[in-house]
Amino acid sequence: MNDTAARHPNRFLADLTQAMRSTAETARQATIDQCHTDAKEYVEKLHARTDDEAASLRKSAESDVSSIREWSKAEVERIRVETEQRIARRRELLEQELQEYNNSIETEIARVEKRVTDFEEEVARFFEQLLKEGDPTMFASMAAQMPDPPSFSAEEQPAFTEEIKARRAEIIRSEDLLGASAAARPVSQAVRPVAPAPVAAAAAAAPAPAPAPAPAAAEAAAAPAPVEPKPAPVEQAIATQVVVVGLVSVASIANFKRQLGRLPGVKNVGVSSGPDGEFIFTVGHGPDVSLSTLIPTLPAFQARVVSERDGLLNVSAHDPEAEG
Repeated sequence: MNDTAARHPNRFLADLTQAMRSTAETARQATIDQCHTDAKEYVEKLHARTDDEAASLRKSAESDVSSIREWSKAEVERIRVETEQRIARRRELLEQELQEYNNSIETEIARVEKRVTDFEEEVARFFEQLLKEGDPTMFASMAAQMPDPPSFSAEEQPAFTEEIKARRAEIIRSEDLLGASAAARPVSQAVRPVAPAPVAAAAAAAPAPAPAPAPAAAEAAAAPAPVEPKPAPVEQAIATQVVVVGLVSVASIANFKRQLGRLPGVKNVGVSSGPDGEFIFTVGHGPDVSLSTLIPTLPAFQARVVSERDGLLNVSAHDPEAEG
């Protein structure tokens, strides 16, 4: 009887087992459906959250771009102001350089005049002794010892003082305020790095992103240095070369230079010798000065303008010392 029961299961148990299987299948399907529903809702939330984050990132980027533009405008204005200031300082320094150069030329001319005077005195003493000699043989011997005239050579451009050279280097060096300000205010401080959007798989565990900084804070971080006031414009001097022929003596050359320097509107005068015996006077003057009109008025030289073109005057003059 026991063997028969084992071979023929109870109908109740079979129905119960079938019902349990059906219930398990229903529960499995319900669990899977619930999982799909939860995942779908979460993905929808991620899409909505991504749209909000993208809008926030775009707004933050636009704020940074605006700050960069403001910084760039301020830098351009600062560089423009600094450029004008450097140009003004360099032109002021030029006046000092020209003054030093003219002083050195005056010193050199004075030295030449002294050598000429000393030579004249030496020749006068020599002839005084020579003319006292009555013996022809001794006269010829003494005449052979007549002193030679001094030789003159163009001096090199005078060395400027250390203060002038240091100021010149300070004005023209490129690593002045521009390099210092660029190192002190890097652009990266004004631009916040943007992180990529989170992937869906790691979004649940990732913490909520920090709110983007306010535009006012970004602008404050990128605020440029205060702009210095624009310097007053400096009147630019004009340099004209006056090439003079006819001057012979050192005294006349120096006198011609002094009279040029006394003309109204003339700021400085330099002089150098040309290759064919002419003398080149470099005259710095205001833009409203007409040298071609003023030079013929110089006394004693009978100066006459032969030709004129931009920045150059050719003048013929009479040397009053040559009359003696």
